[in-house]
Amino acid sequence: MKTPKIVATIAAVFLVTVCLTASPLQQAPGGPERGGGGQAPPAAPGGAAAQAKTATGQLSKVDIDAKEITIKGSDNKDFVFTWNDATQITGVDGGAQGLTGKSGDTLRVTYTERGGANLASKIEVQEKK
Repeated sequence: MKTPKIVATIAAVFLVTVCLTASPLQQAPGGPERGGGGQAPPAAPGGAAAQAKTATGQLSKVDIDAKEITIKGSDNKDFVFTWNDATQITGVDGGAQGLTGKSGDTLRVTYTERGGANLASKIEVQEKK
């Protein structure tokens, strides 16, 4: 008569394991094109770092207070990125403030996408050809 107890115990352990494993995989609300509030993204499940991506487009908007930039990609789609104090900004003088006069210039943004936020790790203003 111990078999039903063993089966029930195994089923309970399996259920708890599935619930605890699936919980960190749930995404925060918001679309993938919207930036976060300037905070670093959380570590990926298992301790791995988030995969860095790059995007290239024309700078269309800079919001210094919100620490956000918007670029328009080649498909005419807007992408919003946030930056923080650790973000490298190259090709302009004055850091993020230097981006304000660069509307229309081509930017290459290296970023990570976590929970719907695009956090820029590097913003490069490309040289005009």
